[in-house]
Order: sequence, then structure tokens, then C-alpha cells
Amino acid sequence: MNPSTKTTTLAGLAGLALASGSLQAATIYSETFSDGSVATPTDLNGSTPDVTIGVNTWSASEWQENGSTTTIATSTSTTNEDSAFLAFTPTAGNIYTLSATMSVPTGGATTGWVGLGFAETNTTTGSFFSNNAAPWILYRPDTNVDSFLGVGATNSADEGNWSVSATFSLVLNTEAAAWTAEWFIDGGSVRGPVAYGTNPTIGYVGFGRENGNKSSIDNFSLSDNSVITEPSTTALIGLGGLALILRRRK
Repeated sequence: MNPSTKTTTLAGLAGLALASGSLQAATIYSETFSDGSVATPTDLNGSTPDVTIGVNTWSASEWQENGSTTTIATSTSTTNEDSAFLAFTPTAGNIYTLSATMSVPTGGATTGWVGLGFAETNTTTGSFFSNNAAPWILYRPDTNVDSFLGVGATNSADEGNWSVSATFSLVLNTEAAAWTAEWFIDGGSVRGPVAYGTNPTIGYVGFGRENGNKSSIDNFSLSDNSVITEPSTTALIGLGGLALILRRRK
């Protein structure tokens, strides 16, 4: 084997070693809400996400497969507190990103909202934050946004006003003993990372509406974005072994 071939082989294996030590973002859930139509909406409840791990299905009330809510009854309704959930329990040592595009809610009470986040329980007909949501974010009819570290409606921050349709993301980092949360709107960080004094108990991810507001959801996703940049030990041992073999063939 000539020197140039050995160099190429070693360089190639080095690349594989580095690649073998990297964990790319893994999609846990993805939902584009393209399964239903506006004319004949079907219930989201019981349906399977576009991408899912296992056999998990949506638990939902009033939300449809096209990502919209059913028509509200009055403009001052303080009921119609409806949510949609997928089962999810975070594990230590990972970085999770929950994201969805939400339109500004309309109708219902002016104090209503549509929200997105992690939650402990999955009561679909109650207020989203009553499910012990943490962390989460809400979007009001006047386009105002509030973020919450949780649990529920505690530890909030006003994130200002945003366009009539925005993409909201929450990053939950469980790598340290004290988990952290960070909030993003349209790709830009608006708060955090903020550390928890006591880590929340999480069993679900989802979204919901409050006080009868009507909204629509698109491009809902949950991913594990943990990345290990160093090469794995096994790969390095293999690389060293091949180098020794090639050296003996000089």
C-alpha cells in the first residue's frame, strides 16, 4: 500500500470515528395536521401523529386533524378550555425542543389564549396550565406572548407582541441536575436559559386554548437535540488498530 493510500484510509476512518460519536437530532413526534380538511374536519383525538415513537396517539378535545378548533359559541365564552396531548417523559442528559406554529387566537374572551408546552397531566377539557404545565408559553388575542417556567401559571415573563402567526419553541435541557428552560419565537431566544429549583414532573407535551378562543396549530414537533461531538472510544480503538496494521505493511 502506498503512502497516499494509507493517508486516505486513515483520514476516512477518522471521519467515521467522529461521525460515530455524534448523535443527530432525533424526531420523537411530528404533526403537520394535513390529515383533515377545513370543510369536513375530523377529530384529532385518537389519531396517530405523522411521526411517532411507539404507538402513541393524540388525546384531545375539540381540536381537529387539520390543526383547528371547533367554532366557538359566543364572543365572551369563558369555557371551552380544550387541549391536545401526546405522552412524553424526559430523561436526564438530553436536550429536547418542542415547537409549533400558532395563529393568533380569535373570538372568545379577550383574556383567552392558545398555549404550547410540557405538562404533568393530560386533562383535555381543562385549562392547559391546570395540567401543571412547565415549561410553557401562551399567545393572546392581542398578539401578546407570555412565557412560564411553571408549574402552571407561576414564574411568568411578558415577551411582548408578535405577528398574527408565529413559531414558538421551548428547549428543555436535562443535562445538569437542575434542568433549564429556554423560550424562542420565530427562531430567536426571548428568555432563558432559566434553571429550575425543583425539576418539573412531565408526562406529556401538547397545546390548548383558554376561554373559548379559536386558533390553529401547524408543524408541531418534539425532538431530542442532544449532540456528542467527541469520537466514541470504540471508534478510536479501531482507528489505532488500523494505523498499526498499516505501519507494519510499509
